[in-house]
Amino acid sequence: MRNMCLVLPLLVLTACQPANDKAATGEAIAEGAGLGDRPTGRSGDPVAKGANRGPIPANIDEGIEPLPAPVPAAPAALPADIPDQFRGRWGINAADCQGGAAAKGLLTIEDRRLVFYESRGVLERIDGNSPANVLTANYGFSGEGMEWQRAIKLERTGNKLRRTEQGGEEGPVDLTYTSCPG
Repeated sequence: MRNMCLVLPLLVLTACQPANDKAATGEAIAEGAGLGDRPTGRSGDPVAKGANRGPIPANIDEGIEPLPAPVPAAPAALPADIPDQFRGRWGINAADCQGGAAAKGLLTIEDRRLVFYESRGVLERIDGNSPANVLTANYGFSGEGMEWQRAIKLERTGNKLRRTEQGGEEGPVDLTYTSCPG
């Protein structure tokens, strides 16, 4: 019992040591157990096996084939014509769909043409059709004795068609049309 009274305070003091003193305690335990001069119990040179054989030779990669470059995925083929979902008659307001002289906001989309009140745009090149409800293309326009080029983006959502373009002299265009009945 007397020995227990002497050991108990020693154990309490050991358990209350700060963390940075525990490494020294581990070394003392390892050395006391005859496991070497380090806390791990290992002895000898800590250098990796084979590390003392000299420098790495310059031609270490000789004879090793390089990995082939990744092959990029082929882009999806773009349509040659304006997709069906964009075709038809589109009006900015209800009067446009009725036709006649009041139909100044009517847009008719055919397989390769955009037909406006006073101009026509012929499809030259489709630049993008992704996602499927968006079409970006270039058109050659003519109307009122003039010719010009224009890149137009069409975006269809339900019965609505949004037309955006960076415009020429008139500035940017951002119009929303509604599908004409029939």
